[in-house]
Amino acid sequence: MKIRPITLCVIDDIKSVVRGIEGLIDEDIHGVRVVGSAGNGEEGVELVTELRPDIVLTDIRMPRMDGLEMTRAIMSALPTCKVILLSGYTDFEYAQQAIRLGAFDFLAKPFLKEAVEDVVRKARDQVLADRSEHARQAEMERQIKESMPLLRQEYLQLLLRYTASESMLQERWDYLRMELEPQRLTLLCVEMDGMDKEMDGISMHEVELARFAVKNILEETLSMHTKAVVFREHLYGFICLMNTPKDAAALAEACREHVRNYSRYTVSIGVSSEALTIRELPIAYQQASEARSFNFYTGGNSVVRYEEIVPRPDQPKRHSAEQEKELFNLLRMGYEEKALPMLQTILDCYAGAAPGYFVQVCGELGLLMYRLFAEKLTAVSAMDGLSARLKTLQLEQPLKQQELIEALTRLLEEGCRLLQAQKEEEANSVIAQAIQFMKENLDKNVTVNDLAKHVYLSASYFANLFKKVTGTTLIHYMTGLRIDKAKEMLLGDKQVQEVATALGYEDRSYFTDVFKKHTGMTPSEFKGAYRP
Repeated sequence: MKIRPITLCVIDDIKSVVRGIEGLIDEDIHGVRVVGSAGNGEEGVELVTELRPDIVLTDIRMPRMDGLEMTRAIMSALPTCKVILLSGYTDFEYAQQAIRLGAFDFLAKPFLKEAVEDVVRKARDQVLADRSEHARQAEMERQIKESMPLLRQEYLQLLLRYTASESMLQERWDYLRMELEPQRLTLLCVEMDGMDKEMDGISMHEVELARFAVKNILEETLSMHTKAVVFREHLYGFICLMNTPKDAAALAEACREHVRNYSRYTVSIGVSSEALTIRELPIAYQQASEARSFNFYTGGNSVVRYEEIVPRPDQPKRHSAEQEKELFNLLRMGYEEKALPMLQTILDCYAGAAPGYFVQVCGELGLLMYRLFAEKLTAVSAMDGLSARLKTLQLEQPLKQQELIEALTRLLEEGCRLLQAQKEEEANSVIAQAIQFMKENLDKNVTVNDLAKHVYLSASYFANLFKKVTGTTLIHYMTGLRIDKAKEMLLGDKQVQEVATALGYEDRSYFTDVFKKHTGMTPSEFKGAYRP
């Protein structure tokens, strides 16, 4: 991309002054190109309007329009232009008025060549700074515009899980230019049936095409009846947030039917009650998610409204949202020992419940656990055992109460152990990368911050992880690597000073002390003891 030159116009009714300034400004030397001149204020304004220069050098007193009027006209038409006024000492207060109007600077007549060059350079530098800032702002706006779909999705994801003040939510809603009205909202949780099983036999590209097709059908169906936004909930699930239509359940049924008719997939849809404001969306999400989970009983290709499944007054009270949140937070971290008592606390809420209701609760919890582990575990093979555990909960012949509890417990235990194993493997891999970096930089003063930055972790977290994996501190480990390398070099043909320098020890005596502390011998003694 060609860089636009910095341009300058000279406006003065004395031609010798114009020629003198034009002769002073050399584009190769000063980086400024003189593109035009004028002999009075009116011509000057016309010239500036036509050429739109970056800098204007003008006399403050001219015929037909004085410098003050001219400055006002130029700044109105071209606010970024740098106007430099040429004034006599008697015009000082007059020049100050022009400065207040936006003029960049002024030169007192008579002026020296150096003074003209200095003020032009100063204006040039400001033009370059303005351009740089404008480019930065434009780039920021471009990045924000490009990232807006992702920002909207992240905001909507947070909106479904956390609450905040109405004003804060509304402010963010307006900033992201949401196309929905922030009142009277209904939420659909949509899941592609059987994708967890089908994914084993198809490529990721085919999965993406399938999700794209279903998302398009949902968007087109909803847009014919109301304002709506569709975004992904998980690998094969979607959230449809819409302004409540005349019949939300009927519209959900149309979505289900269109997906079945226009693709080779089916979907299960849960429909929430109406949320009057965006602040109520976490409740609506919980309702729609709960309604959708009943595909466990329907076999899929179904629409379930929350009103259809809400517990009746004669049924026992459900466990609290806080208890469920605590359980799944513990599961995400793989904390088996803490999660087991919380699971039991939740199940105790259903003591004396009707058998069918207890089976329902266990089925919901088991399915939610399985989905959580499926999202967190990266190895597909790790899910085999969990799938078998889940199938135990999905047997057509209902299990007895204790068998259900044991099946849930086994699912929880195995999932947590797999997560812990994965975390250990990831930790070992990270520390292995760090150690390799240390080996490659034995001659440098490698710090915790250097290593943390290399493996993309915070310094405090990395330091704790390093000690947990290696059983020692970074400094002690680094010293050990250096001593091992020193031994290797000493057994070669390297002298003690060469070894010390190569390993980052500027002071030979300090190196000798460290070496002796770790080996019981000085470098020279070691060299003499082990070399033939």
